[in-house]
Amino acid sequence: MAQMDFSKKKALLIEDMAEARIMQRKMLTDFGFTSIDIAMKAEAAIELLQSKSFDVILSDYNLGNGKDGQQLLEEVRHSKLIPNTATYLMVTAETSIQMVMGAIEFQPDGYITKPFSQAILQRRLRKLLETKERLYNVNIALDANDYRRAITEAELVIKKYPTLIGKCERIIGESLLELQEYKDALSSFKNTLKDRKMPWALFGKAKSYFFLDNLEKSEQCFRQLMLDNRFFVSAYDWLAKIQLAQGDLTSAQETLSEAIARSPKNILRQMELGRVSLLLKDNITAEMAYRRAVFLAKHSCYNTVEPYICHLESLARISDEGPLIPRQKDNFDTTLKKFNELFFEDPINKAKAYSYEIDVYLADNDILTAKQIFDTWLNDTAITPTKEQSATYLKVFEG
Repeated sequence: MAQMDFSKKKALLIEDMAEARIMQRKMLTDFGFTSIDIAMKAEAAIELLQSKSFDVILSDYNLGNGKDGQQLLEEVRHSKLIPNTATYLMVTAETSIQMVMGAIEFQPDGYITKPFSQAILQRRLRKLLETKERLYNVNIALDANDYRRAITEAELVIKKYPTLIGKCERIIGESLLELQEYKDALSSFKNTLKDRKMPWALFGKAKSYFFLDNLEKSEQCFRQLMLDNRFFVSAYDWLAKIQLAQGDLTSAQETLSEAIARSPKNILRQMELGRVSLLLKDNITAEMAYRRAVFLAKHSCYNTVEPYICHLESLARISDEGPLIPRQKDNFDTTLKKFNELFFEDPINKAKAYSYEIDVYLADNDILTAKQIFDTWLNDTAITPTKEQSATYLKVFEG
């Protein structure tokens, strides 16, 4: 492989451990990098990514307190802080299946396990950057959401660099899905599968069938993918979508639970399990899922009101069956405090929080505290109880 000129490439090194940071920076300098920015925490990395562009991001998985490498990657993908033209390499000392699956879900360009030699890192970076250069026009089109152009450019790359046929066919198929040309996407993925049994092609085929409303064939493909490749956790999410579309909430809950067992740090999946469990009135499972979502939300780009208010709701619904046990009451109080700190200006959800809090105290037969909360709610100018809520609670308070 020809030598690559790293001197014109801009690198961002994200590493909280001083020794590893010094060593990796020296490696990059030895390769020829002259522009190397350093971030010790995910938050600092985000600030740099918002203000500067980088060709290479080398990020550790463990970043101490705060966001970890997976949550950082989730955020930069969600916020589109790194273009497709950039190379994102995850560095980790962990090899646990949960970590690997979690990291893979947000698609770094590659990951490398500590300890690694200078030669291994150089070889990995050179290969990744060479691929990025060959796909440059394709990635420029993808960054512009110009999927038609991306397909054209990918077809040109296949002719020039036949070894990149797999990457290009994947881009073509996924671009056709983005263009909502589902029949053409299906043909593209089927064509790939004739020659090579690629998991991403089976995933694309399954999604194509889903969008073509052929749920039976879609389910067959997703189930085959789950059998063939345990790393494709997203297949479980899509199977759950099919089961929900078919009205089979119990199977959807089982599928989501299995996915979470494999990759537990996906907050959207935890919230979906909570939502489905509430619909099933399985409040214990809903509470557990939303509690995990609240925990993950702190360092997630999906830190919205939903996991907090739904966690309170799940505990309120548990209290319908009787008083919360001390651990559950502690969980309720903890989440309520976080909600009040972060989202108390949201009038609709504030009303929900008042009602859930009253429900919990009524279940504990603490009528006095429940009435105090109700009175506070009545005096809240932002949002007052409905007539129906007032009638219900006053009936209880007046015995």
